[in-house]
Amino acid sequence: YDVTVTTNDQLLVADFDHHCIYTFTLDGNYVSKFATRGPGRGQLSEPRSLITDLCGFILVAEVGNHRVSIFNKDGKFVHCFGSEGSGDGKFKGPCGIAISPTGNIYVSDYRNSRVQIFSTY
Repeated sequence: YDVTVTTNDQLLVADFDHHCIYTFTLDGNYVSKFATRGPGRGQLSEPRSLITDLCGFILVAEVGNHRVSIFNKDGKFVHCFGSEGSGDGKFKGPCGIAISPTGNIYVSDYRNSRVQIFSTY
C-alpha cells in the first residue's frame, strides 16, 4: 500500500491486494475507486507505489504488470510505459516511484536491483 495527496486535495491509496486505487477526502471519507485487476490498458496488477505530478497526473508503479501506468486526476487511463525485462525502460517488479522538482521520474526496480530515471513519460 502507498498513499499520496493529489493537486486537488484528495488522498489516493494504492491497494496492492485488490489491484485498484481508492480516493478519499483529506478527512478520510471515501470518494471513489478506479482500475480493476488485469494486464490491459487501465487495469492494474499489484500497484505498489503512486505519485501525482505537477499537472495532476497519477503515476502508479505496478509490480505485477512490470510497468508504470498513468491516469488523469479523475482516474481515467492515459498511458503506460515499461514492460517485463532487464533492459533500459524495462522492469522486474517496480515497487517505488518518485518525482523530482525538475519533473524527472525515479522508479525503483526491485528485481533488477536498480533505480531508473525518466525525463519524459
